[in-house]
Amino acid sequence: MDPGHENHVQDDGDYFCPMLCEGDKTYPHPGNCPVCNMKLQLVEEKLVQTVSPNQQVLSRQATVKLQSGMDGQTIKAQGFIALAQNHNLSIAARFGGRIEKLYVKFNNQYVKQGDKIMDIYSPGLRTYQEEHLFLLNSNAEKNLIEKSAEKLGLLGITRKQIEQLEKRGTVALTISIFSPANAYVFFNSPLTQENLSPNTESSNSSMNMQQSTGNASSYAASDSQIREGIYVNQGQVLFSMNPLREVWAIVSVSNQYLNQVNVGQAVEIVSESNPSIVLNGKVAVIEQTYEEAGQLFARLRIVLKNINNSLKLNSLVTAQFTLRNNQNLQVPSSAVYKTGLNAYVWVKTDTTKSGTGIFQLRKVIAGSDNLGKTRIKSGLSPEDEIAVQAGLMTDSETFFNEK
Repeated sequence: MDPGHENHVQDDGDYFCPMLCEGDKTYPHPGNCPVCNMKLQLVEEKLVQTVSPNQQVLSRQATVKLQSGMDGQTIKAQGFIALAQNHNLSIAARFGGRIEKLYVKFNNQYVKQGDKIMDIYSPGLRTYQEEHLFLLNSNAEKNLIEKSAEKLGLLGITRKQIEQLEKRGTVALTISIFSPANAYVFFNSPLTQENLSPNTESSNSSMNMQQSTGNASSYAASDSQIREGIYVNQGQVLFSMNPLREVWAIVSVSNQYLNQVNVGQAVEIVSESNPSIVLNGKVAVIEQTYEEAGQLFARLRIVLKNINNSLKLNSLVTAQFTLRNNQNLQVPSSAVYKTGLNAYVWVKTDTTKSGTGIFQLRKVIAGSDNLGKTRIKSGLSPEDEIAVQAGLMTDSETFFNEK
């Protein structure tokens, strides 16, 4: 049939020979052609085509609409469990002195609020106590005594300790430091990343201590292990505390996947300590790329709930997640017919009364293929329906000349 030729208008219910043995002759009932004995076909409806039949076809083929490109490649990444540093409390000395006794002997030891952590002897603190007793015994003005007591309080001495000092009239040689919360104690906490903000929880309940609010490095303990007999300076971090209700899984992925990972993306985690349980977390931070063995990697920080403290620090984990395609629209790769640099799809434009689809050829700009999906950069809208099998709509004589 020549391009541009108008199809003959037929009544619904008529049948014709697909070989056109008798031209446009139709038959009122189904059966076989009296000339070639081929089965007669039903004329779908009154249809006038004003374009080339090479560009418009009838088919009962299934169709599909554009899909959101979220189903990308699933990959696995290795990592380890680390402290959730945003829940850290860093406890610094409010005065210089010598550690006389440690009541917490090990890292990651659990303590309750009010438990004694250590005793510190401080000559400077002893001097402040003696000044307070002198003002009290010399009947100084009430305002001066209150200011002196306030100074002791700022140094971490509790109101109860001040009352004992005033009642007994004797200076305490050592001052005890107590836990401000129910948490685990770390004497040498690992450094945090610089992009973390310090914890803002109040430490008003702590004794003889202050919560550090400096930069990230303030979360680290001193260079040497805190132990009995060593001297500490004012402002030096004595220990850190963390409730471990949440932990971080730090995993590394190849830099080639970096643009397909998003903050807030769901991740499945399996820990070596309990491989039968799959944990669900979310990507909280994508850290800066680093190089290892000549390859670039990105570190992902994943937040996990640590129920019953089941996730142990530094234990190994495997993370599994689906890479997200940046292109929002994709179709099955079978729906795209590619000829060299060009790509075509068959768009459903109408439906006959008997349910057969009318498809129009359309050129599109296609992206890469991945797991049976092809990205569509332009040429289609979310409302368009296209044939699932483009190859079945195209024969060897099809001439692509999309208008």
